[in-house]
Amino acid sequence: MVLDNIGEAGQIKRKAYQRRLPENPNEDYYYILRETGNAEPILVEYGFIDNAKDAKKLENNLEDYVEGVVKAIAEYGGYEYTPPGVISQENTYTVQKGDTLYKIANMFNTSVEELRRLNNLPTDTLQIGQVLKVKEEQIPSIETTTYTVEKGDTLYAIANKFQTTVDTLKELNNLTNNTLYIGQELKVPKVEIELPPEPEDPSTDNYYIYTVKKGDSLWLIAQRNDTTVDEIIKLNNLTSTVLQIGDQLKIPTNNTQSNTYIVKKGDTLWSIARENNITVEELKRLNNLTNNLLSIGQELVLY
Repeated sequence: MVLDNIGEAGQIKRKAYQRRLPENPNEDYYYILRETGNAEPILVEYGFIDNAKDAKKLENNLEDYVEGVVKAIAEYGGYEYTPPGVISQENTYTVQKGDTLYKIANMFNTSVEELRRLNNLPTDTLQIGQVLKVKEEQIPSIETTTYTVEKGDTLYAIANKFQTTVDTLKELNNLTNNTLYIGQELKVPKVEIELPPEPEDPSTDNYYIYTVKKGDSLWLIAQRNDTTVDEIIKLNNLTSTVLQIGDQLKIPTNNTQSNTYIVKKGDTLWSIARENNITVEELKRLNNLTNNLLSIGQELVLY
């Protein structure tokens, strides 16, 4: 999404990828991306400053590229994207160069005092890019019920479940941030949620049980097992993509994947391990290897 938005802003699109740590391909090569806890980090390269053409484009267009990233992140998080200076649903305004509270108050037919109250402003000082409420947001009268926050829940996931928006949930519950805790009771719109039919219990011949390890994600597990995230979610009746170390997942095996690999010319244990998202040590253990020597045509067990 970031790459596409940068492209729409005029930058040449190159590629998006994760560089994997050689000794543990479940982790990122870059320390600044690897040591980020539960955050979802992304490193954006807008160009190369030692390239004259790139340097010129950065000088002229960097703000457009960065705004493309902001747009992508907003869309990824399920939030409405509002370009700088554009009024969002006639309730907010983004401060531009030369703006004052008096000027903005006149623009929206309100008063400086009302703007101060809506935005808890201790002074009249404004910052370019600052988002101001310009009038009270009117929440339509809706029938609500109570939802208790469960492990792995986010406001975005709950909003999707109850066919509403993150902003509406925050307004209904007077939330000032997106932080939730397990057991928290939230007001949510009362909607009829059609539960999917209970899936038939597949034969154990069609799946095996996998225990989640540190660094795992549904995407990594799906890639490693030649399946899809949707298939794993469906098979395990998951309501969230959040995983915890020690979780046990049913992994589909009714596909054409093979648990073996035939060594080709140029292969090394490291390249095979990287390609199949396992470690060299695990590959050696599975195949009882005492050294790193391989022979063309050799069959290796992958899991």
